[in-house]
Amino acid sequence: RLVLWTDLQAASPTAIHLAWEVPICSLDAAGRGKLGRAYLDARDGGWLHYQNDRHECGHAACMHRPISAPNANGAPPRSAAPLPTTVTVLAWTRTAASAIAPLSNVPVPGLAVVVPGVGTFTTDAQGQFTVPLQTTTSITIGNLDGIHNAPIQGPSAPLVTATLVPGQATTIQLLNSAASAAEAAHPNTHYWVHTANEWLRTIVGNGAEMSILDGILPTVNDQGSCNAWYSGNTIHFYGAGGACNNMAFSTVVLHEWGHGLDDRFGGISNAPGEGLSEGWADIVALYHPAIDAPQLALDWTGSGSQMRSGLNGTLYHTQTELHAAGEVWMGFAWRVRENLRAAFGTPQAIAISNAIVLGSIAANATDQAGAVVQVFLADDDNGNLLDGTPHFSQLAPAAIAKGLPYPGDPGAYLTYTPIANTSNLFEPSELSATAGTSLGTITQIRVLYSVNGGPVQTRPMVPDGSANGFHALLPGLTQSPSWITYHIEADHSSGLRMRQPPLLDAAFSAVVPALGPFLPFYREDCEHGAPGWTHAANGATARDDWQLGVPAGSSGLAGTRAWSDPGPSTSSIAFGTELGIAGNGAYGANLDCSLRSPWLDCSSRTNCYLRFRRWLTVQQAPLDRAIIRVNGWPVWTNQVTSDLVDGQWQTVEVPIPQANRNPAVQIEWQLASDGALEFGGWNLDDIEVGTRNPPLLPATLRLLPEQPTTGTPVQVLVQTDPGQLFVFALGTNAGPTALPGIPDLAVGGAMLTLLGFTDAQGAFATSFAAPSVNSPSGSMWFAQVLALDASQQIVRSNPCRILFTR
Repeated sequence: RLVLWTDLQAASPTAIHLAWEVPICSLDAAGRGKLGRAYLDARDGGWLHYQNDRHECGHAACMHRPISAPNANGAPPRSAAPLPTTVTVLAWTRTAASAIAPLSNVPVPGLAVVVPGVGTFTTDAQGQFTVPLQTTTSITIGNLDGIHNAPIQGPSAPLVTATLVPGQATTIQLLNSAASAAEAAHPNTHYWVHTANEWLRTIVGNGAEMSILDGILPTVNDQGSCNAWYSGNTIHFYGAGGACNNMAFSTVVLHEWGHGLDDRFGGISNAPGEGLSEGWADIVALYHPAIDAPQLALDWTGSGSQMRSGLNGTLYHTQTELHAAGEVWMGFAWRVRENLRAAFGTPQAIAISNAIVLGSIAANATDQAGAVVQVFLADDDNGNLLDGTPHFSQLAPAAIAKGLPYPGDPGAYLTYTPIANTSNLFEPSELSATAGTSLGTITQIRVLYSVNGGPVQTRPMVPDGSANGFHALLPGLTQSPSWITYHIEADHSSGLRMRQPPLLDAAFSAVVPALGPFLPFYREDCEHGAPGWTHAANGATARDDWQLGVPAGSSGLAGTRAWSDPGPSTSSIAFGTELGIAGNGAYGANLDCSLRSPWLDCSSRTNCYLRFRRWLTVQQAPLDRAIIRVNGWPVWTNQVTSDLVDGQWQTVEVPIPQANRNPAVQIEWQLASDGALEFGGWNLDDIEVGTRNPPLLPATLRLLPEQPTTGTPVQVLVQTDPGQLFVFALGTNAGPTALPGIPDLAVGGAMLTLLGFTDAQGAFATSFAAPSVNSPSGSMWFAQVLALDASQQIVRSNPCRILFTR
């Protein structure tokens, strides 16, 4: 006990000490030994006094005299000094993001270890603690008890007993490299809970909330599969089973612990259509310094699977299921970090997003719109949200991309018309957009594009003469199949930068010219078990609707829209989503699942195409999404203007240039639904991958660059049969111009012409300076070549166009 002590027997007054009074009892079975109290200075532990409480009879016949008397200052005699003994605890743990990542043998930090007769010690960041030992002692480590978690419950806990020898360093090894997923669930959970708690303390501080969270009680290897949950400062993780791996790993642990964090700061907010706590839990997982990636629950149902992604396209108030609704808040947070990363680099992006996004959890917003305001407030530097914040140009686009309202909205907008697929090689594509604002001005608009996955290039968009309209020319594609990806950026005077499509979402355009015959090199008719094909759930519902069998011919109504699936009379064995064999044939609500081909070797192939039979019924995008991907890249998706309802089998062909000369190609059919209307979904059969050899154009024309500024050089490149006469025509409109006895010319208006001959290789090149342009909207001109071929017949090149700008 804590007392005031002074030497009352002293001849004169002495100092009064705040002291610890420590009972001393070292009596043996015969009653021999010491019995009394020691007094230690409470400030520095210094010795003050020993008070003997053993009272002898005082007669010579007394047998129980003290074995030894106190020393000169009243202290009991010293035994051998304890020796500092270092103990290191290691465990085989899954420290990477994947559910199936190899185990790593790492130190166990923050582990509470009881040393009998000495006390409880906590391992440091290196998994070590030092205990003063006087005698050899045995310790046991079982259910992992940490400074940031209660002892982990559940079967398959590690159990190790070790003998500690005074002064001798000891290493305690938990598990081995071949540990089962159930065994590894224990150190996995301890590792991710500990690192999350330590990390969040650097953001939200060391207040009472985190102290309560230190008592969170984890349970692993629960009965069941494909799930984990939080309730009342407890977290639970199911063991492996069904289609799922053991759920006690990385982002799943972080997600459930994130619910606990949200609970501590004002309670969980998960109103229908908001799913705010689900979003917070996802953000904790994606933002964790060992993750910093958009995938949640990577490989949870097998290699390549994920439960959710920060790159999702979900918009605010379009979903009712909590996890799906929470994708909006999680997607906003991930886009904030990526926008910051693009502007300032990764270290600053992490520091800023941690502070203003995760740090704002303490504000306890109750819906996503309010949570956005709290992030802007956390970023604000002058108490006025209407004039923007230091990182407004990164925050606002993230809110726009998710359809979230945000403070300081200037009423700016950016829309665009996607480039249509074209059958014309070498012909540039015109991209149109509209950008305007109710406050401030649009200061610049540009398109960023990449051809066939090459370097990203930037091209300004210029006014097109319509109200708030802009346009630009993108390069013509020179081979088939080819593709171009692009997005548009518009800057506002407030600092806002808008993007369409939203940042990180790819737009896609393919060139499909007239081609030669389809030559298949892979075919799956689904009749013999489809070896190597796999399917799995991608979404939070863990439901996989894909089946292989004979479609049952189900039908139904989605709202007022009738749909039907193929029946046994129209199909043999096929792949499909909910074939109607044991259900009603409609795909599930809030579903996300994929069918994947085996990995194909296309290293010797060019001009690759996918062909298959399809019977598809699906609600219009983005409500429900039917997507075909090649190595994760979308090559086809259902339209946004109307539902797609096939009434019979369709033969579909899609160019897949991503497969060209690629030794590892996987094709995926995905179906993702919302919580409203459900149709019949995919039905697939007779799947083929092949090539087509495009015919050569008799003449080609290119004008480079496609969008030159005044005075810059423009190259004219012509390719025909060797040594042939040609006429190059450049006019102010696309014609056509009819000329007697020869093909119409796709050039008209005021016209310039050039007569020339190609060389022995069939090539001709010249250049001219781009003319002056007075209008801010630029000047679009059109060009084409008429040439003689080797048989002296007149042939036409591809149409071409060029946009001269100021």
